Amino acid sequence: MHTKALLFAIGAASFAHVGCSAEPLGPELDPQASPDDDTAASAVTTTALAECTAQRAVHIVAGLGSLAWYTQVWPVPAVITGFQPAYAYDAPANAKSVGTDAAHPLYARRIGTRAVWEGTGTAPQPSVFLAGLNETHTATPTSILTNQGVGLAAAGAALQTSLAPVIPALVFTPAGPYGTAAGAPAAVTVTSVDGAIAALQGKITPAQEQMLRPSAAQLARYTPLNASAAELTLASRLAFTANAFGLGLVGTAVIPGYNDDPHNAFDSGTATTRANRLATTMDAFYADLAVFTESRCGRAGAALSVANNTVVTVVGDTPKNPFARAGWGDGTLGASNWMYLRSNGFTRPGWFGQYIPSGRTNFNPSTGALDPAATNATGAGAAFAGALYAIARGNQAAVAQYTSAPYAGVIQP
Repeated sequence: MHTKALLFAIGAASFAHVGCSAEPLGPELDPQASPDDDTAASAVTTTALAECTAQRAVHIVAGLGSLAWYTQVWPVPAVITGFQPAYAYDAPANAKSVGTDAAHPLYARRIGTRAVWEGTGTAPQPSVFLAGLNETHTATPTSILTNQGVGLAAAGAALQTSLAPVIPALVFTPAGPYGTAAGAPAAVTVTSVDGAIAALQGKITPAQEQMLRPSAAQLARYTPLNASAAELTLASRLAFTANAFGLGLVGTAVIPGYNDDPHNAFDSGTATTRANRLATTMDAFYADLAVFTESRCGRAGAALSVANNTVVTVVGDTPKNPFARAGWGDGTLGASNWMYLRSNGFTRPGWFGQYIPSGRTNFNPSTGALDPAATNATGAGAAFAGALYAIARGNQAAVAQYTSAPYAGVIQP
């Protein structure tokens, strides 16, 4: 157990002294059953845990063109399988096939010999939904994050009441929209990690404040300390969120992506460095989460790692043109956009819908299969509902409170 984990164990024990009810953090059980088996498990807890009915959630909103950076972490399959030097990816050897279903291929960027998130959690690989619309240029895209008048982050936070977070929803501006939903808690809006810690003053101990604040050593695992301001900002917010989730303090975090516009990334030769750093940042976030057990609940009476109880969505205004690296234009075929979703096994991994140089083909939300008759709107509805289904840990009735969109084709049978 590294130093941070030891501090968390000490801090959780003192949680009750500030009027909170977190269970002490402890080591994991041996794997029991999917999709929540914890491969890093090492021991047995002594107290039966309530059944988890919700996952924590991070919504990364990569506006102003910065969603394109995430296509370097999880590239469009056709970019890899039919790679040409003019495509907006540095080299196909930097991507590893992590898909398990030929109908839903998936590639993830390599970090050494493994792919991002590979081996971290039981079902780490994301779903990718061709959905929504190209919304160049905005920091607050809505075509996937809002459905039938309901905000994804707000609805997700409303489903997390059983986690009893001290701050139910934390929004780092300018990320958003948080949106509205029946029963949703008010979001706490901050501009920095310091602001987030200040929002917790009076509710945490000095020791817990120390645990929340990312150390230089922790940040160095996310990105080099001489990285750009945008890289360090994203890293510090994710590191703080990992710490806050580990202590059970926050239920939902909404975080901006880089919010830059990488038109010249390939022209200037910076694409590979930035892509590698982003992959490392996303990987380090789940590596931190995997160290700790969920403080509020478990699965079938067994401990559950926080990595296996945290959903991540990544959306943005435009993924840019993946088939043209020169100038890396904002336009996409058929006004395409998409969502990345780590659901921890509640949705099927891989791409839903197809994006190739000749155009896009949407997917049928009821079957998951390619369907030329499907629309951008049905894809967006399925992505929205699939994310809520993951947050609600497979509770379809809970999802039905917020959307009637069909999504049976994207969930695990």
